[in-house]
Amino acid sequence: MRNKKIATAVLLLSTIVIGACGNGGGNASNASSADSQSSAEVTQTEEIYQNMYDDSLILFESGKYSEAGGTIDLLLQNDLSEYADLEAKAQELRAEISSAQVESIKEEPTYELVENSAYKAERNSVLISQEYADATGNDILEASDEEIETWLANKEQEMNQSEDNQSQSSSESTESTESEESGSTETVLTPEEEEIFVLEQVIALTGISPENNQFFTSKLNEDTYQVEIRNSHEVDGVEISNMVGMFEYSLSTEEVKKMNPVTGEYEIVDPQ
Repeated sequence: MRNKKIATAVLLLSTIVIGACGNGGGNASNASSADSQSSAEVTQTEEIYQNMYDDSLILFESGKYSEAGGTIDLLLQNDLSEYADLEAKAQELRAEISSAQVESIKEEPTYELVENSAYKAERNSVLISQEYADATGNDILEASDEEIETWLANKEQEMNQSEDNQSQSSSESTESTESEESGSTETVLTPEEEEIFVLEQVIALTGISPENNQFFTSKLNEDTYQVEIRNSHEVDGVEISNMVGMFEYSLSTEEVKKMNPVTGEYEIVDPQ
């Protein structure tokens, strides 16, 4: 698992408007049908936005500030000009969430250590924190930068060694095999290439724009990757790290699932 600073996660919610076509008497019928469909799409979009606001409010009231902040940020990255009341409420909720986050972070006993750390992103990551705890038995929030640096260097060395071993093994048994039916070549990906492929697929299938975010990955098993996307920014001089989303990607089914931050259940993401 490595920090992939590929960029900002913006979940795009788009609607398709179908215009009227045809001549003579068909125009009125087609126009009416298009208006009806357009109206239904606007209603559906408003429901999606309202649900995002409601989820953020539930998370905020549950004390899950990181998830609440990530959800409300995603909502406000959409054009809400046609939903002025909702936009105003969302802006107000984001301010409340940010204020609560700053207060909560400053109360943490590790606040000074984390704030002055060169590894803030790693310390805030759920996946990195769990991996560090599994490997060392310690809390990454309490570790020194030197300890984290050493651990990351060892991890990188182990991964490079694993890739070298795989490359050597593949070379001995032939790196690629010819398909008897099509004559195509099946290339074996290194662990790093596979990880990058998974990230590209998550970005493509979710419509998330790769800018200004941190990406973290963990391979759960031979088929499934976990991908954590976070957005960091400063509020009143304090760095806030919001959870944009926790995803799972299946190599066999090529499906992406996103964890519902309210229920904790993974739900299939429809391709954008």
